[in-house]
Parts: sequence; C-alpha cells; structure tokens
Amino acid sequence: VVFRSNRRMHVSCTPQRIPQPQHAAAALFASLTIARGVLGVAPVVAAESSARPAAEIFEAKCTACHAGGSNVLSPAKTLEMPALLRNDYGTTEKIVNLLRNGKGRMPQYQGKIPPVSRLTDQELSAVATYVLDKASGGW
Repeated sequence: VVFRSNRRMHVSCTPQRIPQPQHAAAALFASLTIARGVLGVAPVVAAESSARPAAEIFEAKCTACHAGGSNVLSPAKTLEMPALLRNDYGTTEKIVNLLRNGKGRMPQYQGKIPPVSRLTDQELSAVATYVLDKASGGW
C-alpha cells in the first residue's frame, strides 16, 4: 500500500485483510439478524433451489409447441383431455415419465441434457399437474 503524507511516500508491507467466504456468511447472518430486530420482520431470502411456478415453467419450456394445449408438431397429440386419455397420458405419473424421458420429437427434461434445460422431480410433477388441470378446464 502506498500513501503520501507531508510530501513523503510511505510503503506499507502489511497485508490487506481479504474477506473469507466464511466471513461473508457470518456477515449475511448478522445483517439479517439486525434487519429482523430493526424492522420487526424476518427478511425473505430466496433459496437457490426454490421451485418456479408450474405456469412459468410451462411458458418457458412447453409453449413453443403446446400453446393453449395444442401441438404444432403432431396435431393429433394435443394436451386436450380427450387426446391425453386416448394417448395414455391421463395421469400425473404418465406425463412426468414423458417429461423425464422424452419420446419422439418430445424432448426430455432430465438425464443427459445440459443442466440449464433440466427440471427437478418437483418441477416435473408441478408441470404435469398444471397440464392436467388446464386440460380438465378446456385450456
């Protein structure tokens, strides 16, 4: 560290303190504790693994081919309830299995795919339930 005082230059060989990761966690905990005491409420901290809403996942992953319950690649295989039942996808488990493994031109969302494209078991189940709910209501 170099600094000047009274027209003289001083050099300090004292190493600067570099924050360590464990100190960052302690600082975060302390700031959240202080915020709780000052504000009287517990701050909300989003977890990395928090699940996205099923509608948001469907919009991001499925709408390109299945907007409004349709199927632009295979018009006979829509997400309408009669088509789901006809094609043996009338249960959450069957849809989850399809989403997990893919089939034909339907991509898979688990397994040997880029991590950014993967969905968790919880997300797969949420999307399957969303599809069945929407199909039951006629989209």
